[in-house]
Amino acid sequence: MRTIICRADGNASTGLGHLYRMFALYEMYKGTFNVLFVTKEDSEIKVIPESYNLHLIPNHITLNGEVEWLSNQFNCNSDIIIADGYQFVGNYQKNLVNIGFYLMYIDDLISEPLFANSIVNHAQRLNRNLFNAPKDSVFLLGTKYAILRPLFLEAAKNKRNIETIDTVFVCFGGADALDLTTMASNALLQCNPIKTIHIVLGGAYKHNSIFEIASENPKIKIYQNLNELDLITIMKQCNFAIVPSSTILYEVCCVKMPVLSGYFVENQKNIYNAFVEDHVIYDGGDFSKYTIHDFKTAIKDFLKLSNFETFTENQAKLFDGNIKERFLNLMLSIDLRKATINDSKLIFDWSNDDLVRQNSFNSEKLIFENHKKWFTEKLQESNQLFLIAIVDNKEAGLIRFNIEEKNAVIGIVISNRFRGKQLASRLLIASSKEYFKTNTLPIFAYIKKENSASIKAFQNAGYSLFKDTRVNEHESVIYQLENYESNT
Repeated sequence: MRTIICRADGNASTGLGHLYRMFALYEMYKGTFNVLFVTKEDSEIKVIPESYNLHLIPNHITLNGEVEWLSNQFNCNSDIIIADGYQFVGNYQKNLVNIGFYLMYIDDLISEPLFANSIVNHAQRLNRNLFNAPKDSVFLLGTKYAILRPLFLEAAKNKRNIETIDTVFVCFGGADALDLTTMASNALLQCNPIKTIHIVLGGAYKHNSIFEIASENPKIKIYQNLNELDLITIMKQCNFAIVPSSTILYEVCCVKMPVLSGYFVENQKNIYNAFVEDHVIYDGGDFSKYTIHDFKTAIKDFLKLSNFETFTENQAKLFDGNIKERFLNLMLSIDLRKATINDSKLIFDWSNDDLVRQNSFNSEKLIFENHKKWFTEKLQESNQLFLIAIVDNKEAGLIRFNIEEKNAVIGIVISNRFRGKQLASRLLIASSKEYFKTNTLPIFAYIKKENSASIKAFQNAGYSLFKDTRVNEHESVIYQLENYESNT
C-alpha cells in the first residue's frame, strides 16, 4: 500500500485553515492508502484528531532543513507528499521533487514559482497559464477538486429549499484575529427577523467579547472545536450564513443556504470573485474593513431579497458527489510498456469504441483483419512508437507516436473503463516524457475543434496551440509540445 504524507501547520498566528483542509484529504485517502499526518511541534496539536497517525517535526528544524528530515523519515522513492501552506514553495518544492518524492501542492495565491508534480487550486475560473510551474505539472482546478470532508461531500448530493431567514450560522475560521465574529453577531442582534445565531469558533480563537455578549443574549449559541458531525448538524439547522470565502464557505455551500461572504486575507479573493460572478453568494466585499454598521447594512440589504433559491441552485451546480473519487484517481499508479503484436486485439477493441470513432478523423468502424495487418506492419517501422499505459496494473490505453521528418504526431486512446478518471493529461505527460528520452523532434497533436475534452487534456499536459487547420473537412487545431525541460 502506498504511503501518503499530509504536511500542514496551523496555530493562532497563522490560522488553522491549512490543517483543516489537510484533515479533509486525510479522510479521503485513509483506508485506500497508508496515510500519515506531519506537522511542526508548535502547531495547534489539540485540533488534530487523535486517530490520526501523527508525526511531529521538531521546532528547531528549519524549512531548508525539512527536506532532509523528510527524506530521513520516509521513502522518497515511493511516498507521496501533499503540502498545504504558503511556506512550501520555490526551492522547498524543487528539492523534494529532485530527491524523488511525488509532491502535490495545495495552492491559493497563484503567485510563487511552483515545482510540484500536481497543483490543486479549488477556486473557479483558473487555468494553468496563470501559474509559474513546469509544463509537466498536473493541474487540478476548480470546485470539482474542492477539498471537503466526507459528510460535506455527501451533503453536496442533496437538494435543499430555503424559504425563511431566521437562523444564522457564523464562523470566521480558526483564529479570527480581527474578531469579525463579534462584529457580525452584534449586527445580527439588531436585525429583527433573526431568532437564533449559531457561532462556531476555531481552536485558536483568543477573544473574550463574544462570550460576554452571549451571556446576555439567549439568541446566541456558541460552539468551539467541533467535530465534523457536530459542525454539519449545526449548519443544517441554519438558513443563512455569514462566513469568509475559505474552506468553510465550500462546506456551507455543500449544505446549501444563502451566504453573506467576503474576504479578509489575500488567499480568499479568487474564491470570492468567482462565487460572486456565479451568484453563489451575496457579496460582502472586504471584511477586513468592516464595522458593526457595515455588517448591519449588508445583512439588511440581503434580507430585502425576494428569491433565495438562486443561491442554493447555483451552489448545487458547483459541487457534486465525485470529488473523493477524483482525488483517489490522482494517486493511481501509471506505467508504460511498448506494445507487441499480442496487443493487436486489445488495441482494436479500444480503437473501435463508438466515442473513439466519433472523435477520430476517420469515423468508420474498423475491420479486425485490416487492423491486424496495419498494426503488424507499423510495429516493424522504426518511426513508430506504440506505448501501452498500465494504470494500477491494468491496461488502460494506447499512446502512439508517428515520427515524421520535422515532428512526431501523437494519438491517444483510453479504454472506456478508465474514462472519467481524469487520466488523459497524466498519460500524455508520462508518454511524452518517454518519447523525449530518445527523440528531440516536437510533438504535434491534431484535434477536432469540437472535441473540447481532448483539447483540455492536451492543454493540461503542457501542450500549447500551434495553429488552426482542417483535416478531412473537419475544423481542427494543432497543439504542440517541444519538451518538458523548461520550468515555465
